[in-house]
Formats: sequence, structure tokens, C-alpha cells
Amino acid sequence: MTIDEPRMQYPVPPAIEHAELLTYRAEFPILQRKTYLNSCSLGALSVRSMQGMEQFMEMWNEWGAHAWYEIWLGEVAKARHKFAALIGAQVHEVAIAPSVSVALSTIATALDYSKRHKVVMADLDFPTLIYQWLVKERLGVSSHFVKSADRITLAPELFEEAVDAQTALVATSRVFYTSGYIQDIRAIADIAHKQGAYILVDDYQGTGQIPINVNALDVDFLVTGTLKWLMGGPGLSFVYIREGLLPLIEPTITGWFGHRDQFQFKTDEFTFRMDAARVEMGTPAMPTVYAANGGLDIVQEISVESICERTRYLTNDLIARAREHGWTVHAPQEPECRSSIVMLELEHPQQIVQALVERNIIADYRPGLLRISPYFYNTIEENAIVIDAVAEILAKRK
Repeated sequence: MTIDEPRMQYPVPPAIEHAELLTYRAEFPILQRKTYLNSCSLGALSVRSMQGMEQFMEMWNEWGAHAWYEIWLGEVAKARHKFAALIGAQVHEVAIAPSVSVALSTIATALDYSKRHKVVMADLDFPTLIYQWLVKERLGVSSHFVKSADRITLAPELFEEAVDAQTALVATSRVFYTSGYIQDIRAIADIAHKQGAYILVDDYQGTGQIPINVNALDVDFLVTGTLKWLMGGPGLSFVYIREGLLPLIEPTITGWFGHRDQFQFKTDEFTFRMDAARVEMGTPAMPTVYAANGGLDIVQEISVESICERTRYLTNDLIARAREHGWTVHAPQEPECRSSIVMLELEHPQQIVQALVERNIIADYRPGLLRISPYFYNTIEENAIVIDAVAEILAKRK
């Protein structure tokens, strides 16, 4: 599927909003040195996040282990509150994990596959999600994949054909990492619940750039992290568990943070916490927590709705510029179904990425695709810079 709308058809957001968002460019030192268009892999580091990590080191140096009780656990609580507000959840429905892989592993062990052995996923989902249940096939779990015909989009009706009374869980992404397509999660949730199955959403490529309300979407579980659009770096992920499910979720892997009486240090019994933190494992990575709170503050200040409007404008402009060169764009036809991930079907994308790096332009690639992901701190001028650079690189190949 290709995009063929001319660039001038895209509406320009109000100039005031442009100006307000562009003032945040000063928060990100890398933007002063590079054309950074790879936020779907790693969000740019802000001054605010750097100051947070410096504060963490100062507290460590000043208080040592005493900082845990007085300061650091409070910083973790701040991150929970900010994330809960971001997705429309209650704080007790939010847990933290060191990665989405760990979060998925914990949830996966809490499900009962004895009567419902089937897990339904999309073939466009990120491998971490898929691997989680593939490795459980030797335990009797059956993995079923809903397949995309165009490798870009996926109609929710296709899930209806796959989900049945044997399905324990539908696990899929809100935003596909190789096309930027935004799935209709509410429709998929309705399909899952109609058959008595749960739905788990991997929102790593959505949280921060596309608005979400977990209650409106009626999701049971959601996992995401701070690495990308939340600009918090690696080492911190979030887990949402719907309130009504909390008493039922008892994973078979755990740690001392999941114990109801964590600081009683009991060794003769284990009792799960009453809130979502029952799925937590061990000591969190505090430097990342501080960095993440800086990124979360920026997202909350701007609002995800404003970020979405800005990035969709940048994305549509970028797609139109690519089409003017005759390149095939691997993206949804409908602008409202696009996230801020633009995939160009070009030969040897890895070589193009390396050539861009030599020009101080940071992008990324996936097999057969050059991936460009503008964020609210990027500009139309940077869109032109990367497209012109790619055109020059391709011209030298001829």
C-alpha cells in the first residue's frame, strides 16, 4: 500500500502550538548536534532527565542505603502516579518491571491454560511478545497468528475468525513497529471478551505519542516502557492490570517486591500484595526511574493529544516528501491510522542508515525498510534534511 496524497493537502497545526512545542528543543542536547529521527527506537535524552540522574547520584552519595526508605521509593511512587494518569488508570492498577520481556513473563505464568490453551497474536507483533508464548508450546500452549495480507494493516475482523472458546488470551500491539499502523484495540477487546478471553496490549510503540485510556479500550493487561516515546531510557517498564483481575493474578515467578509484607522479610510463607505490584520482582533500576520521571513530566506538560497532533503532521509531511521521490512508503493509507513511524521500502537500508550517520542524521532500519520516526521536538526542516540526504545517497549508487 502506498501513499499518494500531495504534501500541501495536509493541514498545518496552529502556529502558536508549533512555537510552544519547538521551545522544548532546548531540552534535548542531541538536537543541537544531530538530526535525530529515531525516537521509536530510543527517545532523545532531556536535560531534565540528566538532572534527575544527577540527583540520584547526589542522594546515593549523601545518604547511601538510607536513601531507599526516605527518597528512592518515593521516586518510584511518582513514576507510578504519572503513568497511571497518562493511560487513565488507577495507581493501584500499575506495577513496574525492568523490561517488557520480564513483565510479559510474569503475566504469562499467572494465566491458566488447562481449559483454554490458545493464545492469539498478530504476525506483525514485536518478537518479544510472540516468543513469550512460543516457548510455552511444550507446556501445551497453542500459539495462533492472525496474518496481515499487506504486511501493514490488520482488520480487527480477522481476530474474530481466530478467537474461540479455547482462547485464553489475545496478545497484540496497539502500534505495529514495522508499519506504524494503529490497531482498533477496542474492537479486538470486544472480540476477546465475547469469547471469554483476556486481552493484553503491548503499547511500547504507542504510549506517549498516541492518546490512550485503558478503561475506554476495555483492556485487561497493558505493558509498555520508557525507552521510546516516554524518553526515559532503558531499564523501566510499566504494567497495567485491570482492577477486577488483581485477585486472580498469582504468577509463579516473583521476588521480594511482590510480597504483601515486603519489609517483614518473612521466609516461611508468601502472600501476594493486593495491588498490581504483586507482579513486581526485585529492586528497580533507580537511575532509570529518575530519568523516566523527567521524560514523563515533559509528556504530561505538553499532553499526549498535542504530541499526537504535532507528530501526525510531521509524519504526513515526511510521507508526502518520500512519495515525491517515487519511493514506496510502507504505511497505512488513512492518516488517522498512522503513528509516527515511517517505513520506506529501499534496498540495503542498513547501508543507508550508516551513510546517514556520517551526515549526523540518526534513523534506523528493519529488514528491507528504512525507518524514520519524527517526534514533537522535530521540525519540517529536519524532514527535508533526511529526505534530501537519502535521495543523495541513492543517487550515488547509480
